[in-house]
Amino acid sequence: MKIIYENEWDRSVVHVDVELPYTEDYQMQMLRHNDFKFLVKVAGIGREGKSRYTFYPGNALSMEKMYSLKEMKREDLENFTEQFMEMIDEIKGHLLDPDNLILIPELVFSEKGNYKFCYLPAGEQGNGRKLCAMFHEMTEYFVKRLDYRDTEGILLAYRLHKESHRDNFDLRKIIDEYQEEKEAVKEEKKSLGVQRGIPDTAVFCSDEDEEKQEEEMVSPDMVREDPCYFGKLGKAVKKLKYGRWGRWGELITEIDGQEAGGHL
Repeated sequence: MKIIYENEWDRSVVHVDVELPYTEDYQMQMLRHNDFKFLVKVAGIGREGKSRYTFYPGNALSMEKMYSLKEMKREDLENFTEQFMEMIDEIKGHLLDPDNLILIPELVFSEKGNYKFCYLPAGEQGNGRKLCAMFHEMTEYFVKRLDYRDTEGILLAYRLHKESHRDNFDLRKIIDEYQEEKEAVKEEKKSLGVQRGIPDTAVFCSDEDEEKQEEEMVSPDMVREDPCYFGKLGKAVKKLKYGRWGRWGELITEIDGQEAGGHL
């Protein structure tokens, strides 16, 4: 699969070339004659025994460009996953195969908070990937683009990253469990009148440094959510304090280690 970007006088288009003969099958008919809310418009042609699919994203920005200019927030991640699930339902309703999506940051487009995805009729033979594997790699992209001060965003990204590593995962269940835990946290904090939190500039600390810092006061203007109240993952996120964020792998190791030890 080869991706080519082209700027025409009135629009930008993306060509995807695959080393397969072009066929005008039911998928192209579905894509041509239906107005999909979550799919980028596509046209296909064949030449020299190969196929070219041209996508028309309009004025939408790719995720790669959009989040090269700003950090991703928890709300962005929640919005993406919700629309992603709606998109899967939409294409399944038209007998299209989710494994034929090209789920990479360069080919997921957003305009005014609305996401559109690229569907490749040549399918897995064309892009050589299954959707589960591509989604897992997307979670690694989320981690790189996240605002590391956003504790809830970190926890959601961790859940998505870990669960999507399995061959068969239920994204809806992951999100529902996350939302349930988040609501439980809010209720607990409300009932206890908790006003403490981690500062805006957070870092992984050694246990010794953490003990020293816990003795210090946190100014009100630096308050965020208290990681102690984020359910099972809260113990690991307590490592986030004062400064810039540590390595993502360190958080994964910390949380996985606690789970293995049965301490969460």
